Amino acid sequence: MNMRFMIINNLNNLYLGILGYILILLNNVILMLVLTIIVAALTLIERKFLALVQRRVGPQFVGYKGRLQYIADALKLFIKGALIPSEANKF
Repeated sequence: MNMRFMIINNLNNLYLGILGYILILLNNVILMLVLTIIVAALTLIERKFLALVQRRVGPQFVGYKGRLQYIADALKLFIKGALIPSEANKF
C-alpha cells in the first residue's frame, strides 16, 4: 500500500468514528425526548380519567372561564402562613 492511501483510510476511519458517536448521541437524545413525551401524555390521560371517575370539575369552570381560579390560588398562597408550634425548636 502506498502512504497516501493509508492516510486517507485513517482519516475516513476517524471521520466515521466521530460520525458514529454523533449518531449514537442524536439517537439517544431523540429516544429520551420521545419517552418523555409518552410519559407526559400518559400522565395527562391518567389525570383526565381520574377526574372523570371522581366527577371533579376543572379550574376552567370556576368563575368566568376559570379567571377566578388564579385569584383564588394567589389568595391561598398569601394567606397561608408557616405554622410553627410554640414548643418547637426553631433552629
